Amino acid sequence: MRAVLMLVAGVSGTVHAAESPVTPGKWQTTTMVQSMTIPNMPPEMARRMMGKPINTTICITPKDAAAGPRDVIAKSNGACRYRSFSAAAGRISAVMECKAGTPTPQVIAIAGSYGPTAYDIRSKMSGGAVQSVSRTLGKRLGPC
Repeated sequence: MRAVLMLVAGVSGTVHAAESPVTPGKWQTTTMVQSMTIPNMPPEMARRMMGKPINTTICITPKDAAAGPRDVIAKSNGACRYRSFSAAAGRISAVMECKAGTPTPQVIAIAGSYGPTAYDIRSKMSGGAVQSVSRTLGKRLGPC
């Protein structure tokens, strides 16, 4: 589950290269799980996961910015592939399928908006009995 969320964050973090280059530098990504269903997960555990943002800070180099979102999929060692991908005029829409370590492939649908210094991506993940909805916000903080 965490690996899939990080993959979505990585796609979100590099999506800008599809239309206009992302501004290289230090970026903060905040992912908030809005809903989650996992078989046999106690309701209290699900509430705790939904109540805590996952913050990540990364440095995007000029090379990273130029690579674009398809490079993130290439780094999945064949575990993930795009079913569809579109990024234009500040809007992104994509569907990915990931087969890493799960008996049922996980399908991640993402949609949102982006610009050179910020993005707002919503994602819905489904795979067998596992379901989640999350929102990822990213913003450039400055130089690395």
